[in-house]
Amino acid sequence: MTEPIEPTQPVEQNQPEPEETKTLTQSELDSLMDKHTAKVLEKQKADFEKQLAEAIQQGKTEGEKLATMSAKEKAEEEAKQRLADLEAREKELNQRELTVNVSSLLKERELPTDLAESLVKLGNADEISTVVDSLQQTIQQGINDGVKDRLRQDPPKNDATKISGDIGKVEFNAMTAAERVAFSKSNPEQFKQITGE
Repeated sequence: MTEPIEPTQPVEQNQPEPEETKTLTQSELDSLMDKHTAKVLEKQKADFEKQLAEAIQQGKTEGEKLATMSAKEKAEEEAKQRLADLEAREKELNQRELTVNVSSLLKERELPTDLAESLVKLGNADEISTVVDSLQQTIQQGINDGVKDRLRQDPPKNDATKISGDIGKVEFNAMTAAERVAFSKSNPEQFKQITGE
């Protein structure tokens, strides 16, 4: 027979210890805030100094590079830099123009203009136009389906619109006006007999 194994250490229940609330005077609170602020400022100062050192080093590297270049090389380097700046500006302007065009296209198609920023990320005006067309068709189809569902009526449960050939005066009197008109068209002779016309 095996004996049950008993734990050698007592099991402690995790009961939360009541937390002591600590009250601070205004001067103690100010002191803690000053220490915290000083830490944050020191960290920001260190980060700023690091960024400044990197910028200075980059400037020195550029300066040394320019100092070793001939006049022709300097002119070529400056031309490359201007060209890169112009290309960046042109790209930014094209992006803005595309955003405006997409916004106006969405507004024209009565779609939410909030989608413009997302669509501009496609980058190509033709792709954007295709997506907008597809989006408009999808939304319109959803609207049409919703309208059809709301307008759809269930057929009558008691076959009230189905009028059989031979009915009596009691059944005729129980009919609605629309049912009587339908009956008169489908069975004109019987309608005359019942109504006496």
